[in-house]
Amino acid sequence: MQSISSKIYSDNFFQESAISDYEHTLFFEANHISSVVSDPKNNQILQLAIFTAPDVNFLMLSYDELKLIEPLMECIKPKYKERKVVISSHQVSLVPESLLNVVETEAYYSLNQKIMPSSQVLYCKMHVQQTAALFNLRNELMKLIRFGMPMVDVYHGSLLFIKAVESQGFEQAANKLHLQLHAGYVEILNLDQQIKFYNTFTFETETEIVYFLLAAAEHLQISHACDVVLYGNSSQLSELYNVLQKYVRSVQYGIKPKLYTYPLSFKQIGEHQFFNESAALLCV
Repeated sequence: MQSISSKIYSDNFFQESAISDYEHTLFFEANHISSVVSDPKNNQILQLAIFTAPDVNFLMLSYDELKLIEPLMECIKPKYKERKVVISSHQVSLVPESLLNVVETEAYYSLNQKIMPSSQVLYCKMHVQQTAALFNLRNELMKLIRFGMPMVDVYHGSLLFIKAVESQGFEQAANKLHLQLHAGYVEILNLDQQIKFYNTFTFETETEIVYFLLAAAEHLQISHACDVVLYGNSSQLSELYNVLQKYVRSVQYGIKPKLYTYPLSFKQIGEHQFFNESAALLCV
């Protein structure tokens, strides 16, 4: 397996001796793994560590391959006050909490998604919009989570994205489409008091993204007054920004949740980057 590149953004207030007072959120996505250490008492994000490797899909690695990622294993070792795991993938279905039947989660999920071989269908709630997320995770990654972090709560990033957007309190929310760009897929959200539209779409070109977004705007009847807010870490985002300006009323980059303070080194990161990681304290 390729060597893993690490980038750490840390605050001066971060103290190894105070680990037992901190919360830890570990994010898994196809093109990166990230670790967030936070101080819930002071509403501070204290540290963000990002692990990447070109052409590696972390969600598809075997248990043995995951264990070889030394910075990941080092992140798992400390005994934090609380720990959570967040999975970001396009294989997710949102359902109202009132309709969630734990016994039939696979049946619900398979109505809209294909279940991967040797995998599990999981569900989670995040006290947001009375909505639950059903998602699919390979047994290999689940094995690492359960062996390395027993009893940890596992969430899907879709709910964290929705909760983070909701916390911003956007004006004219009905006209806004929030688009988060991931490796190979996008999330598109319209949130006006409640979820009006949410879906994920896999893509190969920016043209496909524009098509999906304009179709969502047409469905919501906001085509002539559509404002787009962009989030994501991909270099494709700037090109997408330029293309979308031709088709919608306005385009802007999203900003980190205003409820928290962040390390000064976060100034090296665009406001729209690592949006979910910046909202880690919302993950309850």
